[in-house]
Amino acid sequence: MKPLIRSNFLDPVGLPLRLLASRNREAYFAMATAAAAAVATPLDLLLANRERSVYARSKPPRLPIIFVVGAPRSGTTIVSQVLINALPVSYFNNLTQIFPRAPITAGLLFGRFVRRPSRPRYESYFGRTSGLAGPNGGLRLWDRWWTDHRFVPPDDFDAAAAEDMRSFFGAYEAAFAKPLLNKNNALAHCAAVVARVLPTARFVWVEREPLYNVQSIILAREAIQGSRSLPYGVAAPDAWPKADDIDEICSQVLHHRQRAREQQAELGEDRLRIVDYEQFCKEPMALVELVASEWLHVDIDGASVAPRLPQLSASKPSALPPSELDRIASRIAELSSLVPVATR
Repeated sequence: MKPLIRSNFLDPVGLPLRLLASRNREAYFAMATAAAAAVATPLDLLLANRERSVYARSKPPRLPIIFVVGAPRSGTTIVSQVLINALPVSYFNNLTQIFPRAPITAGLLFGRFVRRPSRPRYESYFGRTSGLAGPNGGLRLWDRWWTDHRFVPPDDFDAAAAEDMRSFFGAYEAAFAKPLLNKNNALAHCAAVVARVLPTARFVWVEREPLYNVQSIILAREAIQGSRSLPYGVAAPDAWPKADDIDEICSQVLHHRQRAREQQAELGEDRLRIVDYEQFCKEPMALVELVASEWLHVDIDGASVAPRLPQLSASKPSALPPSELDRIASRIAELSSLVPVATR
């Protein structure tokens, strides 16, 4: 197992101050989880020995593994929360962030202390949730398989990493006996690579209206990174125009749309489904029913599930000056002409 790398943010000193300034429960919990992970590291290392023995006995996964992916700030968090609360699936929770080397062992040992709330929660702070039972992308867990950096998608996994990945997901399935759902935007650009390693993997790729997606990434850069000039999420390759921050983010969003279609062409719509975020907000039950019937092959009681789904609004009012929004809209239109595959 590779040592974990720290690649969450470029400014680990300033981030806690910005989280404190947010006065947000999920932000505070993210700080508490990071502190707990530091304290729990010796126990995590100890449990990792037991964890490896579990992997050694595992078989490849047989149940569906559903990954929710997309550009940063595209709506993947709320989509994953809706699916987790509506469907019979397991998921990585915030306990995984504390024990990334031994998430299965820790989950079995401490799971009885991790209670899901009686009423579904749909709050988050830039993808971070509160409570040990809150969904977590498992980025620290995925760090063990990246060859370089979690926001540099791999072209392939070597044989050892691929076998370790299959062993982990097979062991996770055996331990929790349900299909797994994992939201992880870092997997978007390497969905096809992951699919080759995990044949039961399926992908929900969420796309948001580009103008609002770009606006939201700008706000995330300012809130999380401390500056809109610092990257947030997987960037577009150098071949895309990047004259300034707006160019860079517009290229990032459009490149995600391009990669979605390239990988869907490779995997087929039965393994990678592109979901329009705005339409999802209008009809979240439609996606729930699609995943249940086509991928999980289960019947769900729509009459009991639908009332528990949140009332969603696709986009917040414009948070940037009109002149800047006009510039973003103009650059999206101009850059779209450079994309070799349809982006709409």
